[in-house]
Amino acid sequence: MSIFDRFFPLEPKKAFLDFDPTAAEFVSVSWNQDLRNLTERHWMIELSSPEKRVLHWQRNAGKTERLIEFRGSHAKRVNLEQRKEARDLMNIAIQATCKSGVERHRPFMELPVSGAVTMDFQSEMKALQWIQASFGTLTRALDNFERDPSLILTGAFFSGKNSETNEIVLRVIVFNLDIIYYMREDNSLQVIVFDDKNLGHGESRAPTYQQTIKVTKPQFYDEILKLTHKLAEKGEIR
Repeated sequence: MSIFDRFFPLEPKKAFLDFDPTAAEFVSVSWNQDLRNLTERHWMIELSSPEKRVLHWQRNAGKTERLIEFRGSHAKRVNLEQRKEARDLMNIAIQATCKSGVERHRPFMELPVSGAVTMDFQSEMKALQWIQASFGTLTRALDNFERDPSLILTGAFFSGKNSETNEIVLRVIVFNLDIIYYMREDNSLQVIVFDDKNLGHGESRAPTYQQTIKVTKPQFYDEILKLTHKLAEKGEIR
């Protein structure tokens, strides 16, 4: 960050003026992921394509806050003298990124899968019950987080085409669960869930649950849509 940026920070409206997550191939939002200092709080939005763009809001233990905008390798500090305006714009950006990231997959979820049989429907309904119960537990935990300021929200949201694997993915991390939806070329949906309970983030090597979904894709989509909405709502900067 240059001396010019330090003394002449970017105004909030300019930082968010051309913010458009729908134009990015891959988007992510994270809340307090991999904190080095547990007294800090972090909110981060990243848009990829063609140039990487990051908005990073930080709050330290003394409640001092700063917002940095990265465009490629260039960073600019955003003026937080009008803190409410900047906070509201950041929250809108978080909501918009999560909303557009989920909704970009709606057409896929409505596509039929050829070759589905009655047994697929029966096994998928059992799987859906498991997903509903697990997501319900996460939703209640998010509600508790809002009521207890001592709790730390750890979560992340990813959506789009992974440039490293070329896979189309919708992924939500909330507390100990890592939920991954893969959109496959045969129009099937592969759901994989890892449980990192009592482990560090990303330490679980074997999935707790996995299932290929052919018949009930819309129902599975509704569940992750509701969970993402709840995460974005409870994860607002307050």
